[in-house]
Amino acid sequence: MAEHLSEPIRVSAVVMRDPDGRVLNVRKRGTSSLMLPGGKPEPGEDPRDTAVREFREELGIDLDLLRLRGLGEFRSAAANEPDRDVVAQVFEHPYIAVDRPLAEIEHLEWADPRAADPAMAPLNTEHVFPALERASRPPQRLAVFTGSALGNSPEFAAGARAFGTAMAGAGIELVYGGGKVGLMGTVADAVLAAGGQAFGVITEALLAGETGHGGLTRLEVVSSMPERKRRMAELTDAFVALPGGPGTLEEIFEVWTWVTLGIHQKPVALFDIAGYWQPLVAAIDNMVAAGFSAPAARDSLIVATEPEELFAKLAAWQPPQPKWS
Repeated sequence: MAEHLSEPIRVSAVVMRDPDGRVLNVRKRGTSSLMLPGGKPEPGEDPRDTAVREFREELGIDLDLLRLRGLGEFRSAAANEPDRDVVAQVFEHPYIAVDRPLAEIEHLEWADPRAADPAMAPLNTEHVFPALERASRPPQRLAVFTGSALGNSPEFAAGARAFGTAMAGAGIELVYGGGKVGLMGTVADAVLAAGGQAFGVITEALLAGETGHGGLTRLEVVSSMPERKRRMAELTDAFVALPGGPGTLEEIFEVWTWVTLGIHQKPVALFDIAGYWQPLVAAIDNMVAAGFSAPAARDSLIVATEPEELFAKLAAWQPPQPKWS
């Protein structure tokens, strides 16, 4: 595609897929092209804020800002303005039922991204729809479970700092329990110090106990531990356990069980610092040998000792067949 010489039109756009994999598209009054919901930013507006505002104005629905996932920035010929290009910051958002257009939107349509449609905007056919089909898509956010203590070896804190620094360097955001103490605080501090983003979810009781981190990108306060875990699961692409105690085990085993039951399809991993997780890995292998866990479940659990190794395994991970399917 030849690029046009005039200044491109910058927009934010949202990909939303229904349970059948169809993508929501809209057509504005006086135009003939189907395109993603979205539009141009207002002065000083963050691309995510633009996406949320435009979606609300066009379709009357409030998106969850923190559940927007970046799909990429793409340049293509503008659908409705000849000799102009559009540069779109495209985000994905989980499905919400949408049934009525507002503002200048005349028509909405859930379109099969694999079906040819001459009315579809070039941005979709040339860039967005192919991006949705990529087999390997690196995680953008990790939920990290780890201890509220530092442990009795300096290797644990050093490994946690290295992991947080590597996350920020890879452009991966942190979702965690929102604390400032122990290894959890160490990871968050390392992410922030390296220029990354860290999102915390903490209960009212823990915040009242003065364990909340005051320097995070954003700290959400919820009423209970089940709500805390549900919100963290919503916001992340994958789950990783660093060294920790019973709480860390409970959290990582719960989300790993969800994988085996087909409740979610997000990778679960152990980041093994100084061999900390080796006794647990041996116990899990013994579960398989004794017939209490399936080999496929064991194979779905990632174990890594280096951040780059972990990130690569997360990107390549494929969900196992659910246990009772």
